[in-house]
Amino acid sequence: MQGKTKITFFGHAMFMVESSEGIKIAMDPYDRQIKDSLPDVSADLLLVSHDHFDHSNMDLFKNRPEVVDRPGKNNIKGIQIEGIRTYHDRSHGAERGENIVFKFLVDGIQFVHLGDLGHMLSEEQLGKLKNVDVAMLPIGGVYTINFKEAIQLIDHIAPRAAIPMHFKQEDTKTDVDGIRPFLQEIQGHKNLGHTIEITKKELPAKTEIWVLKSD
Repeated sequence: MQGKTKITFFGHAMFMVESSEGIKIAMDPYDRQIKDSLPDVSADLLLVSHDHFDHSNMDLFKNRPEVVDRPGKNNIKGIQIEGIRTYHDRSHGAERGENIVFKFLVDGIQFVHLGDLGHMLSEEQLGKLKNVDVAMLPIGGVYTINFKEAIQLIDHIAPRAAIPMHFKQEDTKTDVDGIRPFLQEIQGHKNLGHTIEITKKELPAKTEIWVLKSD
């Protein structure tokens, strides 16, 4: 029987995906400028969408994970990863620099983490995100796409599950929007835990919105 893939949300834009074989892939770790309490974690791989303090705290980890912070294709520890060059703003990076959208395959599940995406994707970029199963995307606006743009992007990508991130929470020190406007606009969602376990077969046939707790 195939083991399950774990997804853990730590708030802001930080996630951990753990394969059924125990390989841990972390994304966009923050520092105490975002939360007073930091998670106690280790990882095998670390995906960093850009080098801002709220996405690139490599010192957070108890070990030294292998870091991927460049666009391009990699196969590390059997995990296929593709970094897609995008921007942190609508001005081709003139305001806040570049951003990397990471697509990676774990246990046959195609994940995408959009980092601090600040613009709508081009047809070419969308073409690289076909057949995505689980999408983690910002919804808080101000520094990224806003909740309305996020909903449009979900429609374009059509993942089997979409997980909102980069929104204001009670314990996060950031001035982005909260999750309520996003939830009021969509047609239903599922409130799930801090860590969830899934298999490819268990994914919904049509897009569902999954809201994860950060602790």
